[in-house]
Amino acid sequence: MAPELCVFHLKVLHVEQLCLFELSWGKGQRLTAQLNFPASLGKSYQNWRHAYVNFYQSAQMRGRKLDGGILTPNTNWYKELTNFEANLLKAFNRWLRGAELYEIRSAITKASHDAKTVQIFLTCGSTELDRFPWEAWELGTEIANKKKVYIIRVPLNIGNSVIDEQASRRPRILAILGDETGLDFRKERHALKSLFKVADVEFVGWQPGISSTQIIKDINSAIVDERGWDILFFAGHSNECEVTGGEIGVAPQVSIPINQIASKLTIARERGLKVAIFNSCSGLNIADALINLGFSQVIVMREPIHNNVAQEFLVSFLRGLAKHLNIYESMVQARQVLFHEGTYPSSFLIPSLFCHPGAKLFRIPSKKKWQQQLKDILPTRVEAVTVVVSLTLCVLNPVHELLLDTRLLFQAAYRDITSQIPNEAAPVALVEIDTQSILNAQLHNSQLYPMNRSYLAKLIERANELKAPVISLDFLIDAPQDNIPSGDKDLKRAVNNAVNQNIWFIFGTILNQNQDSELDISRTGIYNANSALKAYTDASTNFIEIPTDSSNCREICPISYLMALVYTAKQEINQLPQPRNNNQNLRTQLLNRIEQSPNTGNLSLLSQLRPILGIFPLVDYSIPPDRVYTKIPAHEFLNNLDANKSTSISKQVVLIAAGDDKRLGMAPGMPDQVIIPSAMSYWVKESSLTGGQSLAYATHHFMKQRLVFAIPDILMLGTAIIFSKIAALTIEYQLSKFHRQKVIASSIILVILYGIMVLQIYISVAILFSWLLPSSIFLAYVFSATKKSHV
Repeated sequence: MAPELCVFHLKVLHVEQLCLFELSWGKGQRLTAQLNFPASLGKSYQNWRHAYVNFYQSAQMRGRKLDGGILTPNTNWYKELTNFEANLLKAFNRWLRGAELYEIRSAITKASHDAKTVQIFLTCGSTELDRFPWEAWELGTEIANKKKVYIIRVPLNIGNSVIDEQASRRPRILAILGDETGLDFRKERHALKSLFKVADVEFVGWQPGISSTQIIKDINSAIVDERGWDILFFAGHSNECEVTGGEIGVAPQVSIPINQIASKLTIARERGLKVAIFNSCSGLNIADALINLGFSQVIVMREPIHNNVAQEFLVSFLRGLAKHLNIYESMVQARQVLFHEGTYPSSFLIPSLFCHPGAKLFRIPSKKKWQQQLKDILPTRVEAVTVVVSLTLCVLNPVHELLLDTRLLFQAAYRDITSQIPNEAAPVALVEIDTQSILNAQLHNSQLYPMNRSYLAKLIERANELKAPVISLDFLIDAPQDNIPSGDKDLKRAVNNAVNQNIWFIFGTILNQNQDSELDISRTGIYNANSALKAYTDASTNFIEIPTDSSNCREICPISYLMALVYTAKQEINQLPQPRNNNQNLRTQLLNRIEQSPNTGNLSLLSQLRPILGIFPLVDYSIPPDRVYTKIPAHEFLNNLDANKSTSISKQVVLIAAGDDKRLGMAPGMPDQVIIPSAMSYWVKESSLTGGQSLAYATHHFMKQRLVFAIPDILMLGTAIIFSKIAALTIEYQLSKFHRQKVIASSIILVILYGIMVLQIYISVAILFSWLLPSSIFLAYVFSATKKSHV
């Protein structure tokens, strides 16, 4: 199993003009390297610090004094600072990309290959090195883009071990608010009080009218409280002092050196104090001193810090802790807020985490009662309304059909825009008896239902002349045609002539009322089960009929499936039963022969095709009709068929069906047509879809293996609800007020990208994922979560 965490220890020492790097990890692995320390890098830092101090010097800083430059009139210090920041980071990372460090960088990349999190404990041998923004080290895209990379600082000298036991009690925080001269701690107080839900917070510090002696006594007493603390927080003025370990201002003109309260801090450490956060200026010495005492983690500001920056940092940092991020993740979140907010240039470079190498990163434990956990999981009012409306819409058949029709319209447009139209000849020749054909043949209304069979015979004879391999008739011949005595004879003769040429002929029929058998059409003597086939034409215009395991096409069989099956069998099997002079049931012989054939090719796939979990494939109207069938009016088929179409007939399945004339159908007044799907109307200017056209689409899909299955809406909505709730909870825990608009914009972009993705998946993989309702649920959850987080 791959390790979750990969830990490195990197020590950097500055000796004259060289820097010595030593990397250790794993079970004793170690690498060393030497790298020249360029004077230009130190100069870049000094230039940056000069601009940094001057930019913020006009406002109150959390330090007693400032050095590094004098405020120069008429200087655009914002521009200067941003330029010097870019120069410093560029110089710093260029230095660390030196060839001398290649083996160290490679070792980090290789050793952490399978880890999810990389921790680099960095020890700098001098204050000069410590001042550089090591947290901004660009380790390379292979690590940084795929893993969490923690750069954690470690002091050079550590005199005490860490006590890293997690207290079973509720976390306790001691907030020391020091000298407030020129500062304002109201925002800190408010931010700390926001932790009351997950921790106990107590305040101690300077107040007007209290003597400095009493303040120091109160602070000492609070630190050694017998109940113990988990976090020590300080806000106020502080400064570096190597001799005393730094000092903090607790009252006007009153400072306490860290070494004077070291014994108190040691007692507090033994009682559970692990973490210290100094939201004040120049805290490098403070961090070294506290880690040396055995603190597990200390966050400090390495440089002077603007009062507003300190407040913004703390608010974002505490928000992370409240959401149970660990201390490093909370610091990174706060730094990112400072970086993206943009008002305070370079401020994101100032915070650093110092850690005892034996410590586990602190986080406020998440221990919720089951009632609270249930409350978090249950939908909000907005979410509940969205879910109910979406579920209601998806089970309403008219709405479902409307959504499907609209979706296929978008699929057609997407095909057209992206030029993903199938570049292949239509496999079906659709011979339609339309109004013009009826006029040319001088057929009266009495000869249209049932259809004049002598006219059908002429069409079959013509298909026979053109050597059609398979002919199918989408007209019911269940009873003799009494009004035209010669009709049955003519049709029977035409069918027999085709059979004698070993042309496979398929008669259309319908299912009986119980849907378990096909209507008998043998009474007319035209259909002979030994020389021709029959199959039912009942079909939805949206879904393709395919055989089920129970029928297996022996008792009942969809006509489009049987047309494709016969055509494919003729292409792939040499010794098929021949319709001519056959004395056994032709359909049974055909299916038996297919079962005996090798399980290869399209025929094997077609013969084994069954519904998936009761789901039937969709009719894909996003494909242009001219790539599905060659539409030939009957009068043109008989008399004026052009050479190209004549030649193609021998390679196509011929389907003879009713055209757009409303007098043709299952019964008078029941035309065999419906309103044309929107996707199909994208390609052709027609108003209706005939039954023949629908069957032609299904036949095409079988022959070209174009079977699109839709993921059920209920399953999609259920998945969307779960995913959206996870996203909403994540947003509530991670979102800062500065990112709300970005989260909303990103969510909308994500929905658009998802829409494009599902459009392409439909074409490439033949799976339909619904878009509108799942996307609506996702956006509703996100908007609700961002609104709550913003408030």
